[in-house]
Amino acid sequence: MNIRVPTYEDYYSHDGLHYRHLWRETGDKWACPGCGRTKYQIMRWAKRFPRSANSFMGWIAPLHRHHDHSVGYFERGQPRFPQTTICDQCNASDGAAKRKLKLPSNFSFSPQEIALFIQATPHSKHVVNFDVALYIYNKLVSDEGNTGD
Repeated sequence: MNIRVPTYEDYYSHDGLHYRHLWRETGDKWACPGCGRTKYQIMRWAKRFPRSANSFMGWIAPLHRHHDHSVGYFERGQPRFPQTTICDQCNASDGAAKRKLKLPSNFSFSPQEIALFIQATPHSKHVVNFDVALYIYNKLVSDEGNTGD
Protein backbone atom coordinates (compact mmCIF):
# COMPACT_ATOMS: atom_id res chain seq x y z
CA MET A 1 0.00 0.00 0.00
CA ASN A 2 1.35 3.39 -0.99
CA ILE A 3 0.66 5.91 1.78
CA ARG A 4 1.02 9.59 1.03
CA VAL A 5 2.85 11.44 3.84
CA PRO A 6 2.19 15.13 4.48
CA THR A 7 5.06 17.58 4.65
CA TYR A 8 5.47 19.60 7.82
CA GLU A 9 4.34 22.58 5.76
CA ASP A 10 1.09 20.67 5.01
CA TYR A 11 0.71 20.00 8.73
CA TYR A 12 1.39 23.53 9.92
CA SER A 13 -0.88 25.06 7.26
CA HIS A 14 -3.80 22.73 8.11
CA ASP A 15 -6.58 24.87 9.56
CA GLY A 16 -8.68 22.10 11.05
CA LEU A 17 -11.54 22.37 8.56
CA HIS A 18 -14.91 21.68 10.25
CA TYR A 19 -13.10 20.49 13.42
CA ARG A 20 -10.96 23.66 13.69
CA HIS A 21 -11.89 24.32 17.33
CA LEU A 22 -10.69 20.88 18.44
CA TRP A 23 -7.66 21.22 16.16
CA ARG A 24 -6.67 24.43 17.94
CA GLU A 25 -7.50 23.08 21.43
CA THR A 26 -5.17 20.12 21.02
CA GLY A 27 -1.54 21.16 20.92
CA ASP A 28 1.19 19.80 18.69
CA LYS A 29 2.17 17.32 21.42
CA TRP A 30 -1.33 15.80 21.60
CA ALA A 31 -1.65 12.11 20.77
CA CYS A 32 -4.86 10.17 20.31
CA PRO A 33 -5.60 8.21 23.51
CA GLY A 34 -6.93 5.35 21.38
CA CYS A 35 -4.24 4.73 18.79
CA GLY A 36 -1.39 6.85 20.16
CA ARG A 37 -0.85 8.68 16.87
CA THR A 38 0.10 12.36 16.94
CA LYS A 39 -1.85 15.09 15.17
CA TYR A 40 0.72 14.93 12.37
CA GLN A 41 0.33 11.14 12.11
CA ILE A 42 -3.47 11.24 11.89
CA MET A 43 -3.32 13.45 8.78
CA ARG A 44 -4.24 11.46 5.70
CA TRP A 45 -4.82 12.17 2.04
CA ALA A 46 -8.51 11.57 1.34
CA LYS A 47 -11.43 12.59 -0.83
CA ARG A 48 -13.13 15.66 0.62
CA PHE A 49 -16.91 15.85 0.15
CA PRO A 50 -17.00 12.36 -1.42
CA ARG A 51 -20.76 12.46 -2.09
CA SER A 52 -20.59 15.80 -3.87
CA ALA A 53 -20.00 16.55 -7.54
CA ASN A 54 -17.37 19.00 -6.25
CA SER A 55 -15.31 16.39 -4.37
CA PHE A 56 -11.55 16.72 -4.38
CA MET A 57 -8.49 15.20 -2.72
CA GLY A 58 -6.94 16.92 0.28
CA TRP A 59 -5.43 16.52 3.73
CA ILE A 60 -7.80 15.68 6.57
CA ALA A 61 -7.17 14.99 10.24
CA PRO A 62 -10.58 15.01 11.90
CA LEU A 63 -10.89 14.98 15.66
CA HIS A 64 -14.00 14.00 17.63
CA ARG A 65 -15.25 14.35 21.17
CA HIS A 66 -15.91 10.73 22.09
CA HIS A 67 -18.21 10.01 25.00
CA ASP A 68 -19.88 7.08 26.66
CA HIS A 69 -23.28 6.46 25.08
CA SER A 70 -23.88 3.52 27.42
CA VAL A 71 -24.79 5.49 30.55
CA GLY A 72 -28.31 4.03 30.47
CA TYR A 73 -27.20 0.71 29.00
CA PHE A 74 -25.21 -0.51 31.97
CA GLU A 75 -26.90 -0.32 35.34
CA ARG A 76 -24.24 1.87 36.93
CA GLY A 77 -26.00 5.06 35.75
CA GLN A 78 -22.78 6.94 35.10
CA PRO A 79 -20.28 7.02 32.25
CA ARG A 80 -17.61 4.31 32.13
CA PHE A 81 -15.13 6.90 30.79
CA PRO A 82 -14.95 10.70 30.50
CA GLN A 83 -15.54 12.59 27.26
CA THR A 84 -12.25 12.44 25.38
CA THR A 85 -10.91 13.85 22.12
CA ILE A 86 -9.94 11.04 19.75
CA CYS A 87 -8.98 10.84 16.07
CA ASP A 88 -11.53 10.11 13.35
CA GLN A 89 -10.18 6.62 12.75
CA CYS A 90 -10.62 5.58 16.39
CA ASN A 91 -14.10 7.09 16.37
CA ALA A 92 -14.92 5.29 13.10
CA SER A 93 -13.54 2.01 14.48
CA ASP A 94 -15.90 2.24 17.45
CA GLY A 95 -18.85 2.68 15.08
CA ALA A 96 -17.67 0.00 12.64
CA ALA A 97 -17.33 -2.56 15.43
CA LYS A 98 -20.80 -1.77 16.77
CA ARG A 99 -22.38 -2.04 13.31
CA LYS A 100 -20.59 -5.20 12.19
CA LEU A 101 -21.10 -7.00 15.50
CA LYS A 102 -24.69 -5.70 15.80
CA LEU A 103 -23.96 -4.23 19.23
CA PRO A 104 -26.42 -1.83 20.82
CA SER A 105 -26.17 1.70 19.42
CA ASN A 106 -26.23 3.04 22.99
CA PHE A 107 -22.93 1.29 23.80
CA SER A 108 -19.50 2.88 23.40
CA PHE A 109 -15.99 1.47 23.58
CA SER A 110 -13.56 3.57 25.62
CA PRO A 111 -10.42 4.88 23.88
CA GLN A 112 -8.39 2.32 25.87
CA GLU A 113 -10.67 -0.50 24.65
CA ILE A 114 -10.47 0.75 21.06
CA ALA A 115 -6.67 0.60 21.35
CA LEU A 116 -6.95 -3.15 21.97
CA PHE A 117 -8.85 -3.96 18.77
CA ILE A 118 -7.30 -1.64 16.18
CA GLN A 119 -4.07 -1.62 14.24
CA ALA A 120 -3.05 1.96 13.52
CA THR A 121 -0.72 3.15 10.78
CA PRO A 122 0.44 6.77 10.43
CA HIS A 123 -1.40 8.67 7.67
CA SER A 124 -3.76 5.77 6.97
CA LYS A 125 -6.97 4.11 8.09
CA HIS A 126 -7.14 1.71 11.03
CA VAL A 127 -7.59 -2.04 10.64
CA VAL A 128 -10.21 -3.37 13.05
CA ASN A 129 -9.98 -6.78 14.73
CA PHE A 130 -13.67 -7.52 15.21
CA ASP A 131 -13.02 -10.73 17.19
CA VAL A 132 -11.15 -8.75 19.84
CA ALA A 133 -13.87 -6.07 19.89
CA LEU A 134 -16.52 -8.75 20.46
CA TYR A 135 -14.44 -10.32 23.23
CA ILE A 136 -14.14 -6.93 24.98
CA TYR A 137 -17.88 -6.28 24.67
CA ASN A 138 -18.80 -9.74 25.98
CA LYS A 139 -16.41 -9.34 28.90
CA LEU A 140 -17.93 -5.96 29.79
CA VAL A 141 -21.45 -7.36 29.61
CA SER A 142 -20.59 -10.35 31.82
CA ASP A 143 -18.71 -8.14 34.33
CA GLU A 144 -21.67 -5.75 34.54
CA GLY A 145 -24.21 -8.56 34.80
CA ASN A 146 -26.01 -7.06 31.81
CA THR A 147 -27.46 -9.44 29.25
CA GLY A 148 -27.45 -6.78 26.53
CA ASP A 149 -31.24 -6.91 26.21
